[in-house]
Amino acid sequence: MKVKQMAILLLIMCVILTGCMGGSKEGSPAPSSSPATTATAETKNTSGNPPPEASQTVYDLKHKYDSDEADHNPGIMPMYNVEQDMEFIFRFNTDLGSEAIGKTLSVHTDIEALPESKVATLEDSQLVDGKSVYSIKPLGFGVLPSDSLRATGDSSWGNAPVYYIRLNYDLDAKSPTLLKQPVIIPFTVKSDLPTPTLQADISPDGRLTLVWNEVPGAESYNIYSASHITMENINEPLSGAEQGYADQRPLKIATVQGNAYNDFMKDGRGALGIVDETITSVQNNNVQGEYYVTAVQGDKESRFSRSVDTVALSKRLPRTVAPEDNINLKLYKNAKELPKTVPVQFIDGSKASVTVMYDTGAVTLKASGPTDVPYTIQGTALKGYVQVTQLTEADITSLAAAQSNKANPGYVEPQNDTDYVPAPDVPTIIDNNNNGNASEPGDNVIEQQKENTKSKVEEGNKQAVPGTTIRADLIHADSALEEYLALTLMNGDTEISLQAFPEAQNARTLVDVIEKVVYQNPLILGFRGYGYDYEKLTLNVKYDDSAEIIRSKQKEILAEADKVIAAVIKEGMSADEKQMAIYDYLNDNTAYDDAALENAMEQEFKTVDSKYNDSFNTYGILVKKVGVCMSYAHTFQLLSDLVQVPSMVVTGTMSGVNHAWNKVKIGDEWVNVDPTNNATNTGLPYLLYNSNDATASDVEYVMDKAYWLDHELPQFKATSNAYDYYVTQGLEVDSLEAYKTKLAEQLKKGETLVVLRVLGNTDSSELMQKTAEVIKQHDAAKLDSAGMVELGSYVAVQLDAAAGQ
Repeated sequence: MKVKQMAILLLIMCVILTGCMGGSKEGSPAPSSSPATTATAETKNTSGNPPPEASQTVYDLKHKYDSDEADHNPGIMPMYNVEQDMEFIFRFNTDLGSEAIGKTLSVHTDIEALPESKVATLEDSQLVDGKSVYSIKPLGFGVLPSDSLRATGDSSWGNAPVYYIRLNYDLDAKSPTLLKQPVIIPFTVKSDLPTPTLQADISPDGRLTLVWNEVPGAESYNIYSASHITMENINEPLSGAEQGYADQRPLKIATVQGNAYNDFMKDGRGALGIVDETITSVQNNNVQGEYYVTAVQGDKESRFSRSVDTVALSKRLPRTVAPEDNINLKLYKNAKELPKTVPVQFIDGSKASVTVMYDTGAVTLKASGPTDVPYTIQGTALKGYVQVTQLTEADITSLAAAQSNKANPGYVEPQNDTDYVPAPDVPTIIDNNNNGNASEPGDNVIEQQKENTKSKVEEGNKQAVPGTTIRADLIHADSALEEYLALTLMNGDTEISLQAFPEAQNARTLVDVIEKVVYQNPLILGFRGYGYDYEKLTLNVKYDDSAEIIRSKQKEILAEADKVIAAVIKEGMSADEKQMAIYDYLNDNTAYDDAALENAMEQEFKTVDSKYNDSFNTYGILVKKVGVCMSYAHTFQLLSDLVQVPSMVVTGTMSGVNHAWNKVKIGDEWVNVDPTNNATNTGLPYLLYNSNDATASDVEYVMDKAYWLDHELPQFKATSNAYDYYVTQGLEVDSLEAYKTKLAEQLKKGETLVVLRVLGNTDSSELMQKTAEVIKQHDAAKLDSAGMVELGSYVAVQLDAAAGQ
């Protein structure tokens, strides 16, 4: 996304500084000369430039990342559609002894299989011919039990979408051997109907809709909800999968025929608090907790879908403006008093200042009495109108120009067509010979799957990996699976066998790895969508272009990248100097693709017309010199790779809508750098450059979990702002008096555009007053044509603002 022409042009507009303006602002901190160091999560294959060997197999890749043969444990493939009372039996090749009792097996509802997610089970161990045999089966009604399960009175695993067996000891070792990493074996419980794959769809105006795939044969769908009821209507976390759904029993709240739902208040208004056609005061009304969906056909009902956890989505789901901050129907003396931001409350009770957008095109000036000015709050469905006593056509023109900086979404996410829970007809044991559907309980299942896994992995290990001419240091991967996916996706393969990787044969792991690989490898081009075929153990991929065109574009990208590096990187440059040279090149030589953005917006970011495809990948910015944020982020990363500056792509939102930017490793910090929102595209130089996470948050950047493996995300935090551009350049101030001093100093140097960061909760009207005082003292003749705008803690002042028109 970009924050359009926010200063420079910003100030076409603006406000004439002879008066004061209402509104509020917030605070926070960007380059450095500290050397970049290698990252703990840096790729393992970046030590040399030559391409990977052309004739390698999957086994070669595994050996590359784990040369110790003893650690080549293939694990055990997932098991699908087992019976509710299935007992799993594990036969060991040794007597584990009393030390292993209670430590050998457990069942969990989360893939990390931590103690908090453990399910109540009955466990048994015995010696058979001097070797340990362990069994594990459900105790009680299991987790997320339906009323029908409780009615049977039998022990069951429950209705959770997926379960995970944790095996801590080596099955084949001849003496008791704890595994370095436990084997995690996913399984699902057989369902009467296919289980819907539920997702959260958040609209550009911040409204939640539950959406799911259409289930063949389903006559309707049940919506279930689980939440804590609070007096303050604050969304509080539940004991979800990570805590084994403890004490959670979702209640059915609706039955619908379609495959979408947003009627959380059951009043037909889509969770909006509508006063009349001009005023919406609340949104996401009654949205809280977790939601599940099941498919229904007659008296048959599927298992619960995966949950939509709204607590995790809270910062993207606005609710309302608190009464004390509400501007609706409020009377203002003139346009200068109109607030630029208001504090919006989200469904978890947190607040953030959000931009107010005034609909100047709908304003009709009145000959007498106050004029109504409609407004919306950016990134929300909240709207209303204010009244202004004194308003002129010139005021409306200035107000319209000042609002040209609204944020816009930046990329279309790849479509994932994978069923989170495999269909009921997927065999428990997939041997591709139509005879693997286990019908007997107990060790028959484990023994069959163990042998089947061994056979599949051995066969998969022999598969050839696509050759490539791409340098090894431009391929980002931290495991054999990641490099295998990176190479096949760079090659444009449409069918990718995963039988050599049991760990990837469940939706939770697969999606996590695919997202990391796609976002961290700038030479994967046009990745449009994917879906996993459980029975064929194959990933099916859709691209914008053919494999031949993809490879041709990769050559163009690399050739242009070499030209750029040769032009901007000089011998003896430090890592920081190289980084800034790359950033400045993008600022000076590329532009944001507004047409591509508009096209994506028209299609609600679900897809984009083919003529704009390149603007969403590296080819756009690097070769065509035009693109959106993902193209900027990938280009920045590729150029950084070429000069050995450790960087990564970060995904998330800005002002509530999709955005991509970068993080760069400096010292022990992964600091934020946004090459999209540069001076050319926003008017604010180095808006987010070597900034910590608090500074990014101040300008409404919110990171999601898609860009890296979930369990590794904590290592990428940035707490220090020592490297931030505004800190190192002395452009950050902590008081109004310091602001006046620094502004005067910059104007005295002859600067006509000054951008400062002001810490604290300084009121906009106070800033306006201080700015006017400084300009009047500097050159009173320029006061009437000067302008000022704010973004978070950033304050931009431009002399001769009218000249920008």
